[in-house]
Amino acid sequence: MKILRDSQGIALIVVVIIMALLLSITGTSLLLSGLNLKIAGNLKTTSGAIHVADAGIQHALAIIPSGTTFSYTTETTLLNSYSFGYGYTYTVTAINDPASSGGNSRTVLTAVATRANSATRKVKAYIGRSASSWVPPGAVYIPAGSGSDANFNTAGTFFITGNDTNYSADTNLDGRADSTSAGPQAAIYGVATSNSSINTEIVNSLTSTEKTKIQGKDYNAATSPVTSSVFISAAAIDVSALVNDLKSQPGTVQYLSGLSRSATDCPTPRPNPPLATCVFGSDALPQITYVKQDTGTMRFDTGSTVTGSGVLIIEGKANLFGNLEFHGLVISLAQGSRGTEEDESQLKLKLKNNARIFGSLLLGPVGDQLKFDVKDNAAIYYSSQAINVVQTRWGSVLPQPARLVAWHEVMQ
Repeated sequence: MKILRDSQGIALIVVVIIMALLLSITGTSLLLSGLNLKIAGNLKTTSGAIHVADAGIQHALAIIPSGTTFSYTTETTLLNSYSFGYGYTYTVTAINDPASSGGNSRTVLTAVATRANSATRKVKAYIGRSASSWVPPGAVYIPAGSGSDANFNTAGTFFITGNDTNYSADTNLDGRADSTSAGPQAAIYGVATSNSSINTEIVNSLTSTEKTKIQGKDYNAATSPVTSSVFISAAAIDVSALVNDLKSQPGTVQYLSGLSRSATDCPTPRPNPPLATCVFGSDALPQITYVKQDTGTMRFDTGSTVTGSGVLIIEGKANLFGNLEFHGLVISLAQGSRGTEEDESQLKLKLKNNARIFGSLLLGPVGDQLKFDVKDNAAIYYSSQAINVVQTRWGSVLPQPARLVAWHEVMQ
């Protein structure tokens, strides 16, 4: 069939139009794709910012000291422009919630996360105190300064463990539990410290044998040398504030002019029934005992048998020797210089002979003049059984970590 020239021209025009349409569609598609990528990038950035703000809340939770209330009566910056990485930073502030009980039982954290491209997200979180059973930072808690000192028996016969330990009844009436067994709770640190300086000092003071004598969370006997359970605690306790709360509790037995018990006062073996002056509470009837030793040293001498249960607070230097057995919380607050190893009457706290504590030992206040010795067969066991004796009666004043109650994004 013969094709006319006019038909060829029309076909060419149609092809050109179709190609133009295709190019237009392709260009529009590329333009929209670029816009979508930009929108997606912005969404990803702002979405990432809210996760960073949440990270700021979690960070602040970790650094709020344990306690029973909160002290942020005015807006307080906890973290200022903290670098998170990938160009993000966050700032976290805290202020008490006036609507909470007493106006200080809950605090409000506000976290603002930003990035270099100005992507910003804000999160507000309501923070309360944990209602779970109280757990001390370690079998021994040492919130000490960089110049503190901690010496241990070079014979390596002492024992400190953060492994939960139950104790049996005293069927032979010698004032001491007949046996021990594993408790139900997770291990805590054998020795919990507040900073790297004192932590290193304690670890370095231990011989290879002594390193095996501090057990608990993260203890590792397979390393060489053994990794003792001596670690920095994330939990911070204001020991002085805790003492003030405890000693103001009804029924606290106070010795404001010091206290001493000799082997004659509290003989071994002890009489049956035991002398009341040698007993500072029992598991069935625990008590808070507060001893203020302004001069000299509180003493439970070698050869004595002293028992107790509940809370023992010692404000002053103390030598706890003999066959002491205490169930619960022992707190040592000793001011002044730490003295010397040659004169044990000057040491802030010394345990030796067969003295043992079930529960936890807290030392304080924070400072550079803290001297703690544990010698001979003295032992300190973390015991949830003993801590529960304290929790049941005085749990309301035991410091608890901060916990997240609820949070929401603040729309801007």
